[in-house]
Amino acid sequence: MTRLVAPMLLMLTLGACHSARDADTLMEQARQYRARGETRSAIIELKNALQKTPDNARARLLLGEVYIDAGDAASAEKELRKAKALGMAPADILPRLGKVMLMQGQFQKLLDDIKPDPASPGRAALLVLRANAHLGLGDNEQAQQLFDEVLAKQPDLADALLGQAKIAALSQHPELAAERIERALARQPDHIECLRFKGDLLRMQGKEAEALQAYRKILTLQPNNTQAHVDSANLLIQGKKLAEARAELDAARKNAPGSLQVFYTQALLDFQEAKYPAARDTLQQILRAMPDHMPSVLLMGSVQLAMGSYLEAELSLRKFLDAYPHQVYASKRLAGLLLRSGKTDDALAMLEPLLAANSKDVELLALAGQAQMQGRHFAKAAEYFQAASDLAPQTASLHTSLGLSRLGAGEPARAVAELEQASTLDDKGGRAGILLAMTYLRKQEYDKALSAITAMERHDGKNPLIQNMKGGILLSKHDLAGARAGFERALALDPSYLPALENLAQMDLAEKKPEQARQRYEAALARDKRNVGLMTALARLALRRNNGAEAMRWLERATTEHPDALTPALMLATLYQGSGARDKALKLAQSLLTSHPADPDALALLAQIQVANGNYEAGLENYGRLAALQPASAAVQLRIAYAQAALKDKAGALDSAKKALRLKPDWFEAQVLTAGLLVESKNYTDALALAQTVQRQRPDLPAGLTLEGDIWMERQKPQEALRAYEQAFKMSKLPPLAIKLHQALLKAGKSKEADLHAAQWLRQHPAELSVRLYLASADLVAGRYRAAIGLFESIVRLDPTNAVALNNLAWAYQQEKDERALSTAEQAYRLAGTSPAVLDTLGWILSEQGDTGRALPLLRKANTLAPDTPDISYHLGLTLMKAGNIIAARRQFEQLLASGKDFPKRAEVKARLDAL
Repeated sequence: MTRLVAPMLLMLTLGACHSARDADTLMEQARQYRARGETRSAIIELKNALQKTPDNARARLLLGEVYIDAGDAASAEKELRKAKALGMAPADILPRLGKVMLMQGQFQKLLDDIKPDPASPGRAALLVLRANAHLGLGDNEQAQQLFDEVLAKQPDLADALLGQAKIAALSQHPELAAERIERALARQPDHIECLRFKGDLLRMQGKEAEALQAYRKILTLQPNNTQAHVDSANLLIQGKKLAEARAELDAARKNAPGSLQVFYTQALLDFQEAKYPAARDTLQQILRAMPDHMPSVLLMGSVQLAMGSYLEAELSLRKFLDAYPHQVYASKRLAGLLLRSGKTDDALAMLEPLLAANSKDVELLALAGQAQMQGRHFAKAAEYFQAASDLAPQTASLHTSLGLSRLGAGEPARAVAELEQASTLDDKGGRAGILLAMTYLRKQEYDKALSAITAMERHDGKNPLIQNMKGGILLSKHDLAGARAGFERALALDPSYLPALENLAQMDLAEKKPEQARQRYEAALARDKRNVGLMTALARLALRRNNGAEAMRWLERATTEHPDALTPALMLATLYQGSGARDKALKLAQSLLTSHPADPDALALLAQIQVANGNYEAGLENYGRLAALQPASAAVQLRIAYAQAALKDKAGALDSAKKALRLKPDWFEAQVLTAGLLVESKNYTDALALAQTVQRQRPDLPAGLTLEGDIWMERQKPQEALRAYEQAFKMSKLPPLAIKLHQALLKAGKSKEADLHAAQWLRQHPAELSVRLYLASADLVAGRYRAAIGLFESIVRLDPTNAVALNNLAWAYQQEKDERALSTAEQAYRLAGTSPAVLDTLGWILSEQGDTGRALPLLRKANTLAPDTPDISYHLGLTLMKAGNIIAARRQFEQLLASGKDFPKRAEVKARLDAL
């Protein structure tokens, strides 16, 4: 027995070795097939190997990788999990498993399952996976932090550079995305995902031919790359090259017949070719296997809608929106369906919150216009159509770039983006006709605009919006009688239709008949006594006539009768603030935000008023809330930077200013502030580099050279500043540049050249005031009173109501003992009686002339309005002494010295105080 067992064991052992050798051979052949891009052959060899050794973990791992190459994520996950169960090391499994999760849109699952050990050598790859998962969940900030962490240690890691490029694309910065992807490809030219994203980016920029080349380059490296075939097919579908798209899909199907992406793209192609039953059948296959594959749910809704199965389409679209409540394309589809079904209020309820976050989506604006028109809200409809029309020239590029920017946000988002590019919304409500007429009108093709609106008139002649548009087109053709008739017809259909009223009022104003315009509005208000739009229009009319008090009365009535109305309250708060009623403005702004807590305009107004009132901390807090509502707003970031600068948080201000520039790289105001903050931090190198960037962006304008000159002046290098200013001045002889050039000449010790420059300017620009005022003020400060008087007198001759010139002229007269000083100061006081400088000048002249009784109230008021101005405090103290009020004078001088401010009369004040 024993002698029989041994040979049997030997035979079994030899058989096992023979099987193992066969499996190894098959795996090696699979690797060779994979290297040549023949993924299907590799899969066959690996399956043969696993038939021989089912528990071969290495074969399972390799098969999972090949399935990833083929784009078959579900099969890849199955094999990788088997390899893990068979003992394959986590370091080998997790990076591949994470990639598969990303392919399937399992972003949260990836974050839950893959948590890299700080000491793990493969930590960087796992962090990149987690960053991409955050990207898929829309958490771009967290993704950016992780990519930055990886690149800090491995600055050339292509996967991390790719992630940063995706974020740049999602933030609508394609140039930055292109720079990052090229940097990644320079390090790793054959990186398949980088090549794929390069193709995506070129699609986003409207470069379809170059994008197709990028996808085809992948196929030269991996001829059977399923994903590249699918991406090429989607691009061809977008370009309506459907036969070529079908060929690409056939190639993908041969390589990966069970790929979800192949099935989905086939359904999309069938949908585009109007083969709706075929598309429905393919989608049913997907949804039977994966009921929650949301791109297929959305596409099914679109197919059902096209087939007229409206109830089923509504169910599919609502299922998708339950998962993605704010997805715009699906919301537009459902809103269109609701409008078709006559559910106007439901459609409006769906569209209004979307518009707050997507104010530049032309289709959404036009759909909202149709909804408002269907609800007989014609004025509101006109607003939406006008907003859509203003964006119409960029409609196609905007729609394409916004949709395609999501190609890098993960596979489910990518699938939805492909659907958006392949289809457009139907138009059963006349949106296209109205937009077409508006587009022609903006392009000044008035005859075409009239033809388009006349066609709409035949379709819906009793629509006041259409009659009003017809009047506007005729007005543009200078047919005043026809225009007025169109506006009147609109009002006959709807007597309170505000756009037509406003057009007629504008015609009245053009004919110098403001009273007729006012009567027109008031007559309409008499018919509709609580119409907030009419009250607001009357307020605007009053402002046009420079009657702020009347405007305030109308706005106060509007806000009293309509406490929740946003527009009049915003206008009233702004008017209060501008008129000095700061407490009223602040109270109204706070109340407005309470009633409209999520409204960006209300929040911006409150923050603006708080900052203007010096409450920088509160303003900064509210600007922070506004930034959360409008994360892509460069303007908000710049307001934050200004508030931080006021709080002396220079580092924070610089960060915010740079963020504004990242959002809007060519915004000059942000560039100026950033350069100024860099100069304050003594970072002259970066400041000058920014000035040179401005010069490259605006080679034909003086802005960049002017900024460079300003930076050199701050560095106390007037010669370099002079060179920059002179170049800028050759490009444009603007008054501010003339002033800067004069200042640089003086600083550089070239006083004769400065005087020559000034004289030449005054001779060539006899009616220009700002340089003349600057030169006169410079003479005044330097004590050249006679020269200053000559210039100020010339300014007053050109502009008799220039309070600044009159005030300074009075001061110069007083220094020269000219008897005209007092009357000139009183003239300035009548024009600007609340100006601390004007109050001080008049008060001091009266004091020097011995009239302390009149002088003291004026100087006290000036000191109250400008308590930190030493000259005013000094004049008040001396006048109190002259009036015999020694105690008050001593107190005034003590406060002035205690302020610590340095001023020319400090020693004199100290001596007088000692004498007292």
